[in-house]
Amino acid sequence: MTTVEEAVGRPDGATVRRARRVAVHTFRPRRSWPALIAAAVLLAVAALAATVVIAGLAGAPLRIPFFTAAADRLAGARLGDPGVQVASAVLVLIGLLLIGSALLPGRSGWTALRTDDPDLVVGVSRSALKRALAAAAREVGGVRGVRVSVRGRRVRVRVDSDLSGSPTLRDEVSDAVRRRLGELDPLRGMRVGTRVRFART
Repeated sequence: MTTVEEAVGRPDGATVRRARRVAVHTFRPRRSWPALIAAAVLLAVAALAATVVIAGLAGAPLRIPFFTAAADRLAGARLGDPGVQVASAVLVLIGLLLIGSALLPGRSGWTALRTDDPDLVVGVSRSALKRALAAAAREVGGVRGVRVSVRGRRVRVRVDSDLSGSPTLRDEVSDAVRRRLGELDPLRGMRVGTRVRFART
């Protein structure tokens, strides 16, 4: 069987780094909902302000109860007024939250796998990754049931065993899960934690 590395040749360090950046960028979750909500709010405010300004220039000012009362109050406000300072602080906080939401990655449903080729990006869904790791754990003798959770770069394996006790079962399961992770070769290393619940005697 021809591997990707054999097909394209052994990549150099710069190519490997570029491949890693491409994979991370490709599977980085997009903040679609915050962007959509912010865009909708800004569009609504801009449309309302444009309507009021155009109507005023045309000589037929609109009398929108809330908007007109707020405009009249703001016209007489001063920078040192407590209400203006509180409103400014709230707007600054909202702006910082929006910037943080845009810069910080959300939770991704995919795990990028290493290919060392910037033109080949491969990922596995979290549910498929959990199934693969659970299957690896079930191959260990004495394992009856497995539950796997993946959060960030941490894998937690909970095992139910028919055995009444085994000092090596936990390590065997951890090794099996690590071997399967090694075969998949995630772009970022993952830590494995295993808990075993033995049958009661």
